[in-house]
Amino acid sequence: MSTKSKIDNGVSVIVPTFRRPDGLKIALESLMTQSANGLTIEIIVADNDPKGSAKTFVTKFAKTAAIKTRYLHVPDPGVSNARNGALATAKGRYLAFLDDDQEAGENWLSTLLEISQKYQAALAFIPTLARIPGQSKYDDYLQDFFSRQGPKLEEGMIKEFFGCGNSLLDTKLCTLPNPPFDVEMNETGGEDDMLFSELQTQGIKIAWSRNAICYEDIRPHRATPEYIKVRSFAFGQGPVQMCYETSPTNWLGVIKWMVVGVVQWGIYTPLAWVTKLFGHPSYIHYLSRAAQGKGKIFWYGDNRPKLYGAAVVENKAF
Repeated sequence: MSTKSKIDNGVSVIVPTFRRPDGLKIALESLMTQSANGLTIEIIVADNDPKGSAKTFVTKFAKTAAIKTRYLHVPDPGVSNARNGALATAKGRYLAFLDDDQEAGENWLSTLLEISQKYQAALAFIPTLARIPGQSKYDDYLQDFFSRQGPKLEEGMIKEFFGCGNSLLDTKLCTLPNPPFDVEMNETGGEDDMLFSELQTQGIKIAWSRNAICYEDIRPHRATPEYIKVRSFAFGQGPVQMCYETSPTNWLGVIKWMVVGVVQWGIYTPLAWVTKLFGHPSYIHYLSRAAQGKGKIFWYGDNRPKLYGAAVVENKAF
């Protein structure tokens, strides 16, 4: 059997990166100990820095890597561009996603593959445990905010999906749109939610397991109330925008989520004020909930925060 035919039924691990050399090193080193239950693995590093800053490191790393590692330069900034570029060159049936601020834990890849195959699930997820820098009274709430705890279920089928980083996609069990990730969300994010929502309409299965874990290192500027507010606002916009962008537009869904937003904003805003006034760490929780509610109300037009892509290159992102 040729190498090409082996990878056709194997795994392509997609690692988008943007000026995070330390994080990229941790991510790639964590992949070197992974196995794919006998399947062939390739790693594709999609460098989204217009200057190609990761090329030297990845090229050198690939020379001695235990798993074939390829460097791909995707110079047009944008989180969707980076992932679409990698998918265009990926050869594997299975697409595993690991971000450059994440570290794959023991049996990360084999666990994702096992539950995908066991349940014939097009999407598979495991928990993500956030690692918070420094020490503050908000640490417990920040870790909860950035971590993906998911259902209490040890293993099985679930109805919800999560973010793209730390996930596995079986391309034989779904039909990907072209392009898979919406380029209009290059700067705002939410492109993974849009894709996975589209796949759900195809009737795919989604699997979950707690038999492995992925770690995510949170950069200091993100472990702040200011960033929580912006990120939560953008998160709150998501379900309303998905209803709006369906064809035809789901106006009942739009109205429902806006009403939910009004209630959410009205309940949690006073709680955020009070907990901030008294310096209680639960302020982070209520701030996030209030911002999500506000996002559901102000979801339209140019209200979407720019967190990625060109906005980062031009230092206009949060």
